[in-house]
Amino acid sequence: MANHSLVVDVGGTKILAAAMTNDGRIVARHKLKTDRQTRDGLIGQLDIALDAVLVAAKLSKNEISGLALGVPGVVDSKRGHVVLTPNAPLSDTPLAAIMAQKWSCPIVVGNDVNVGMAGEVWRGAARGASSAFGIFVGTGIGGGLFIDGKLIEGFRGLGGEIGHLMVPLGADEIAGMLTKKHTFLEELCSRTAIENQLRHAITKEGKKSVLTEIVGDKKLERIRSGALKEALKRGDPLVTDVMRRASYLLGLAAASVLHVVDPQVIVFGGGVVEACGKWMMPLIEKTIQKVAMPGTGEPLQIVQSALGDDAILFGGLALLQQGAGARISPLPSALQQTGERPVLASVDKPLERVK
Repeated sequence: MANHSLVVDVGGTKILAAAMTNDGRIVARHKLKTDRQTRDGLIGQLDIALDAVLVAAKLSKNEISGLALGVPGVVDSKRGHVVLTPNAPLSDTPLAAIMAQKWSCPIVVGNDVNVGMAGEVWRGAARGASSAFGIFVGTGIGGGLFIDGKLIEGFRGLGGEIGHLMVPLGADEIAGMLTKKHTFLEELCSRTAIENQLRHAITKEGKKSVLTEIVGDKKLERIRSGALKEALKRGDPLVTDVMRRASYLLGLAAASVLHVVDPQVIVFGGGVVEACGKWMMPLIEKTIQKVAMPGTGEPLQIVQSALGDDAILFGGLALLQQGAGARISPLPSALQQTGERPVLASVDKPLERVK
């Protein structure tokens, strides 16, 4: 009997695959580093990861009822076709058709943040909300919008692409970008952008940082979120300055979402926020409170992802069960997490925190 599903988070840095029961229990997972060089190499990794979770879960292919994949970029979810992936070599790839050559079950392919937000709506930080917008900060920056449990992808599949929000640049902007008049949000605030800024400051401008101790002088080409967290913990001035700027810009982006979409909840997630959220969220909240219009007086809830790395796993399962484009129903009460959704801040009243 086919009573398990497979879900894959195809990230710009890692691939995470999981086998799950159809009531939401993860029975096996497998993680590996993303091959960002070739499409064939990356698809080969998907095969490896999926085979590994099948073996670990002691399942056969005929016990799998569905396969879902979250991909960073523009995805035509109706066709399962990856249109554009800036941070992975899957642009113009008929991914669902390729996977269907090996899997006979239903296959869902979606933008990774859309899938992740489906998880947060189903059983995470946005469950029960009438509307929610997700801003996920990782290798790039993605966004996703749900209204009344339904994913809003837009007419061209570009709905929620907050990472490509245009940001004007002034004369005092970041070194290396002075020839531009404007750029995208993710070119300033993603982990890749933060990494580039820090590496330039250390190697080109000769600035000092504990990062050279944490990751090593010769390993600055990949500064992971955990290293940023450790540098913030140690009070490193350079990392603190770069992360403060990123948090400020993310706060402005969230305020823009508020003014355009006006969701009940804005969820921040992704690897950078998962690692550094305790430091970043107060700055993001402070910026939103400073610039946002008050509206009718109903509080905007600013929350951090409750599911972390597992958001895409649960979201993929939810989309498989509900059908792509259908309403994501709240998780059955017997399976819900206990307690209310954590309210980290409100733009319409003094800062509140639930302990």
